[in-house]
Amino acid sequence: MKTKIIKIGNSQGILLPKQLISQYLFENEVEVLPVQEGIFIKPVNVKPRHNWNKMFEEAILKNEQPEGELLEGFANEFDKNEWTW
Repeated sequence: MKTKIIKIGNSQGILLPKQLISQYLFENEVEVLPVQEGIFIKPVNVKPRHNWNKMFEEAILKNEQPEGELLEGFANEFDKNEWTW
């Protein structure tokens, strides 16, 4: 992807498409790291599963159905004979 460097006050910056910002979970702050090839931009303090509620809501609006049991067929003898609720 190419983008232009633009003037922002006394500084310069680049604009990132909204889709990239969502995809990489950028929020109010990012970390910019110099690397040999250029710069690396990463989100700050992304908490695991922090956007799951939003993803579930979007899936429900699209009438998406959950997949089958992902762990089906992985039971062992303990699960079959010993485990109780």
